[in-house]
Amino acid sequence: MLDSIFIGSSGLTSYAKALRAVSNNLTNLNTPGFKGSQLQFASLLQQQGGGANSPDSRGAGSGVGTLSPVVNFQPGDLQQTGNQLDLAVNGEGLFVLKSGEGLRYTRDGQFQFDRNGTLASTIDGAHVQGLNDKGELVDLTLNGARSSSAKATGKVSFSGNLSTDAPSFTVNNVKVFDAVGGEHQLTVKFTNSGAATPGAWQVDVTDGATSVGSGTVTFDNGLPKPGSSTVALTYAPNGVPPLKLSLDFSANATAFAAGQSSTLAATSQDGYAAGALSSTSFDSEGYLVGNYANGQTAKIGRLALAQVNSSADLIATGGNAFTVANAAAVQIGGAQSHGLGSISSGVLEGSNVDMAEQFSQLIVMQRGYQASSHVVSTANDLIQELFDMKGHR
Repeated sequence: MLDSIFIGSSGLTSYAKALRAVSNNLTNLNTPGFKGSQLQFASLLQQQGGGANSPDSRGAGSGVGTLSPVVNFQPGDLQQTGNQLDLAVNGEGLFVLKSGEGLRYTRDGQFQFDRNGTLASTIDGAHVQGLNDKGELVDLTLNGARSSSAKATGKVSFSGNLSTDAPSFTVNNVKVFDAVGGEHQLTVKFTNSGAATPGAWQVDVTDGATSVGSGTVTFDNGLPKPGSSTVALTYAPNGVPPLKLSLDFSANATAFAAGQSSTLAATSQDGYAAGALSSTSFDSEGYLVGNYANGQTAKIGRLALAQVNSSADLIATGGNAFTVANAAAVQIGGAQSHGLGSISSGVLEGSNVDMAEQFSQLIVMQRGYQASSHVVSTANDLIQELFDMKGHR
């Protein structure tokens, strides 16, 4: 009967541990990236008695024990946050965090740039790891990417119609950029040379009163003539290196009779000034994309994702993160490669705890605890009866 008390006590201890696991799951119901766990029970066999082959020993139970909790790695629902640095993995993969010399892995994508411009976890400041060109783990940082360098204009494209009824036409304020990002407004004058050369237009380019260069563009039946649809010139603003300019009329420019009205205009040019970093975001492949004030974008780095051979290799360390005992069990790669999922920006993966299931488990644990307490109480009553019998002998 004393054994019965010990058996009942093992149930009380085990169900109390299971209740703790359920409580932890329920309290983390709204924790981003949290993975619920369930305590596993195992029966205990009698370790002492009349020998291995004794009838009293074979198959006798000694209560219940607990094994390590099993973590449920099913994905949680995605929740919109609007913060472009909040990330979630659609599919397989864990974010990689580095704190000191150790690596940890998590599905919690609450990140921000710290004061040094390094992407870090908002939980504990651990650095989020990316991949360099060699596939090695490195910090994701904005250093060296806080501005976009200027680019000199190389081509100016024109579209619209030059009326062959007009002797000339001028396009003002044609914007170009020099090599250091300075903006210049050029004037392009078209003079109809059709009397001497049918379909030909003299093109003269000036910067204020200063001539930049000239050339000829030719149209055949109103359409740009191949080989004669561009004007090449060298523009040398004061104090900056000269730049090669090409005025391109090959795509959408025409020359038809339209009275004195022409619609030709400069529609695009490929230069831009320097620009500061204005915002960042991640694309589906995990690339950190910088958006600059000059309208340019650039890939600054790529997020690293980890995949483990088995969820059993992961050891919970708190803060929604895990470590691994065997580093060889981890494979590192980029999103949408080698079976790894894609990245969603502006969302977080919610907890995968099912409240209904946890409350059901809560009831089961409560009943188990009550049953174990009744075992202890009943065994105690039987022992008391024995004491009473001996007292009345």
